[in-house]
Amino acid sequence: MKKVLFLIVMLLTLHQGHAQHEQEVVIQHKDAKGRQVVLAGTLTKPDGKAPRGGWPAMVLITGSGSQNRNEEVAGHQPFKVIADFMAKNGIATLRCDDRGVGGSGGVFADVTPWDLVADIQSQWQWLASVKGISAKQVGLLGHSEGGLLATLSAAQNGKVAFVVMMAGPALPMGQVLIDQNLEVFRLRGLPDTLVSRRVEFVRQALAVIDSIASCDTMQLVKRLNTGLRQLKDSVAQGLTKAEKQAIGLTTAECYGWAQTMSSPYMLTMLHINPADYLAQMRCPMFALCGELDCQVGAAQNLDAVRQALEGRGISWSTLLCTGMNHLFQHCQTGAVEEYATLGQSPADEVLKAIAGWIQGEIAN
Repeated sequence: MKKVLFLIVMLLTLHQGHAQHEQEVVIQHKDAKGRQVVLAGTLTKPDGKAPRGGWPAMVLITGSGSQNRNEEVAGHQPFKVIADFMAKNGIATLRCDDRGVGGSGGVFADVTPWDLVADIQSQWQWLASVKGISAKQVGLLGHSEGGLLATLSAAQNGKVAFVVMMAGPALPMGQVLIDQNLEVFRLRGLPDTLVSRRVEFVRQALAVIDSIASCDTMQLVKRLNTGLRQLKDSVAQGLTKAEKQAIGLTTAECYGWAQTMSSPYMLTMLHINPADYLAQMRCPMFALCGELDCQVGAAQNLDAVRQALEGRGISWSTLLCTGMNHLFQHCQTGAVEEYATLGQSPADEVLKAIAGWIQGEIAN
């Protein structure tokens, strides 16, 4: 069932009464291909003696691309901010570098979403075994694509205690990319006629990607590059060089798309429907989006969460964060270009809402 969030009450009742303790950790497991995966991370716990039964805890899951344990972006370290705040409010966290990043081994370029789900499961199992942690109260928090990975993980692991999805896609990735390109280029102040050309390119590019049969990676890149360049020439017909550059319809852009979209990760992600996995979850869920998020549209993705979870018999809540962007910063427009110029990510209100929701679910 859905719970109504009383944000003002949470802001009044939450406190930061605990100090924190950080510990460097290494977690190892074998993936589906038999490779030994070594993940380096940081365990952050409230300082002092754990309560009877142990601290609640969660694994923090980064967004798209290879990222370090702090999810560093535009000069911000959202996951360090989250870990510090949660520890001060009685919640432990584990955050790890992605494969091939920082202290973690392996290569990120050849992973699929399911490889990352296996990494998440190993982190969850490790965290649940830590002394002072309540094994029955270990959940997942994912940001952006990490929110979807949290959903996939919880659908597989019925022991996950809860999921917090921050700006996570609940619509198929193709639709998310179309919506994202529409908003990102619109916020750059370009005329609708140019933005519509960009969106049409993305829409048709997804069809081209879907139509090309599977083959080895290098051959796939070449075939995609050829197909996307032909599509670019068609969509950009009649535009000036400056207009083409403004909306990314260039030869270099097409090659970049071919490389990105031919990766095992993206080819797999494009065929995942988040609603299928949301419907399989059996734990409480809290989904938050920034009202001005240009990367994962708030209205459509929160609606998709509600539709997938309504009537499923689990506790769930959604929160629209007014005036905030994809990094949950207070902002003016939500444009990507603003991120580096703005304040804390995530904002205090968001941190308090997450901690309050977790504590409320555990108390119940």
